[in-house]
Amino acid sequence: MTAIELLEKSYLHFNLSKIHTRELFYLEQIPFPLFSLKDDLFHVVLYPHTPVTKELLKGLLEKTELALYIDKDNHIKLKATQQDNLRKISRSLSIGEPVSRGRKQLNLMTLNMMYMYEDPTNDETLNLQYQATKNLSSFLLENQEVLPKLFSEYIKSNHHYIYAQPIVSSLFLIGVLKYSHRFSNKEIETLFITSLFKDIGMSALSEEKYNKKELKGKDKDLLASHPQLSANILAGRIPLGPSYLKIIERHHDKNNESVDEKGGVLFGVETHLIRIMDIIAAMITGRPYCPPCNIFEALELTKNQISDQYPQEFKTIVNYFRSFFKG
Repeated sequence: MTAIELLEKSYLHFNLSKIHTRELFYLEQIPFPLFSLKDDLFHVVLYPHTPVTKELLKGLLEKTELALYIDKDNHIKLKATQQDNLRKISRSLSIGEPVSRGRKQLNLMTLNMMYMYEDPTNDETLNLQYQATKNLSSFLLENQEVLPKLFSEYIKSNHHYIYAQPIVSSLFLIGVLKYSHRFSNKEIETLFITSLFKDIGMSALSEEKYNKKELKGKDKDLLASHPQLSANILAGRIPLGPSYLKIIERHHDKNNESVDEKGGVLFGVETHLIRIMDIIAAMITGRPYCPPCNIFEALELTKNQISDQYPQEFKTIVNYFRSFFKG
């Protein structure tokens, strides 16, 4: 290796950051040089102004062994571009064909979820996700009929589950809550927001850690504490009251009724519904170490966790998913 090659290698190692192929979604062309690592050297694999076509994205996604890198300063600019795309689609979500608009919103929210997990203290990223979630809630409440198609289109993007899981479970939740005719639209919106932000504490571990079937030691403890970490991260930063933060803290507890100072139950069934939608979403979408199951297997598992205490709500869940997956 020549001296020039050594200098170049050293510079690139310190100045490049890894990106996800899905960060190229909705770009018309490659804005900056993209690199890959081969034989311990970085090589440009995509040049600026290369058109971003469906064929290009498909090819990159199929090359699972190919890692893409970008200059760190350019990565900041790329994030800003995608966040601006989210602002634009979120403001005009009701204009145009609902499934394609909704899918774009979900994909861009998933990218922003990733940015949020990378830097959970960034208020601008957090507030953008909050506003996009509110707008999405209004859109979905007005377009309930698109939920099955929107779900099937969204999962085709095959985002990493730690970013997609809160979105899928929240799609299921808003459908079940609306179908139950028990909650006002304002209550549904707040629970939808609660559900979508409930796992931000998972940002305590890197994405790669979640590809393992089992975590050990400190990693296992951090994963177990993510509900409390989520509530701590969100407290005072987005408009969620103490009761909803308590739901986030308890969303993995089987006995998760919150009690007020007078001994009254707060949000018992709501917390259960968020937890059950989380379980169903996880089971039917799968994990890197675990293939997905079908909706009937997921419902059978959740039956033992909610049917005795909330038989009517379990019946509602079954009837909703029977309609949801009837196609």
